[in-house]
Amino acid sequence: MYGSRIREMRKKRGLTLKEVAEATGYTIGHISQIERDLKSPSLVALRKIAVCLDCSEVWLIMGDSELSAKSPEEGKKSKESYLVRKENRIPMKIPEIDVSYSIFTPSKLPNAQEAQMTGLIVRLKPNTWVTEQMISHGNYDESLLLLKGELELRIDNSTYIIYEGDSFYIPKNCLHNYLNTSDEEATIIVYFSQLIYILFIFMSS
Repeated sequence: MYGSRIREMRKKRGLTLKEVAEATGYTIGHISQIERDLKSPSLVALRKIAVCLDCSEVWLIMGDSELSAKSPEEGKKSKESYLVRKENRIPMKIPEIDVSYSIFTPSKLPNAQEAQMTGLIVRLKPNTWVTEQMISHGNYDESLLLLKGELELRIDNSTYIIYEGDSFYIPKNCLHNYLNTSDEEATIIVYFSQLIYILFIFMSS
């Protein structure tokens, strides 16, 4: 899943397995297994590999996914569009975290306009935290709307219980995390205040 892109970028950078292993602190065998998709890398490992290969960890996860038009009329247009069909949402799955994401806002707009926000549908399994640890976003705000389930949201030193239909605003630089406390999958609409594909700034390497 990620292995072919890691191998592709490693070769593009002219690096050996040994050099990547030494730079990341893992064994040659471990890196080789990741490249052959025999072992799924942790998020920390993925970040270390991305740094070593001088590329985005999101590219390693998602590749060159692009939103594209499906209808004949839309097919004549460029990939730059205000409209995102549901089948064209960009999926994203982060290793070792049982959370799935679907980006429903466009990455490119017509007439060379730049998108100013990112919207995600987040699906969170029962009794699962959205990230491995408390996180903060240094340059953008986050707003969420809970469509289904129940959340325990921690922000800085405060804890809130979020019910279906509730919304919450998280300013930049605020440490936060949230847990699905219900017995069913939680569905959350999340907006970030700028175009981002690196979703989280983790507080440790």
